[in-house]
Amino acid sequence: MDTPAGLDQRIDFVTNETLAATRRIRGVAEETNQVGVDTLVALNEQGEKLDNAERRLDEMNVDLKQTDKHLNELEKCCCCISCSCFRSTGTGTKAYKKGYGKKARAEEDAMLNQPTGSVGSSGGSRRPDGPIINKVTNDAREDEMEDNLQAVSDVLTNLKGIATEMGSELDRQNNQIDRLAMSCEGRSDLCIASSVVWEFNYA
Repeated sequence: MDTPAGLDQRIDFVTNETLAATRRIRGVAEETNQVGVDTLVALNEQGEKLDNAERRLDEMNVDLKQTDKHLNELEKCCCCISCSCFRSTGTGTKAYKKGYGKKARAEEDAMLNQPTGSVGSSGGSRRPDGPIINKVTNDAREDEMEDNLQAVSDVLTNLKGIATEMGSELDRQNNQIDRLAMSCEGRSDLCIASSVVWEFNYA
């Protein structure tokens, strides 16, 4: 049969081991949270690059329309010459309409207007009411255990918010990449048409 002193030693040992375990758990949780934050930052930076690429494509689209206008004028001036280049800049292709048509823009606006999560968003979760552990020794070690577990709970809530925002951003970028791919399908026609205008004006 255990003596009171032996029981106290066992309680002291288990308390120390539990405290060490909560410290490790807190450390792992904080490292995981930092990884999540870094990943979200990198994802947002990637999104900015995609936005810049799409902006440049939009500028090319303006140039494409201007080229189309010049080609129409050339076709009127050279109506006796049969040249397919005068009639194709890519603005009438299915790929162009998918990338820049009204339907594509409407889908883009709908995606941009979708609500997204935010870092730290609880998503319906909240901090537990009252203490997490049942105190036995009622000393500073158990106070630290409580603090560690509350910190882990906060990190898990934050990670849930990060995961929600990452999911929304990935969906947005996937749709944007698909739109960019469709917009680029007709660029070979644009290059041919631009070379015709250049040769006509400067050759």
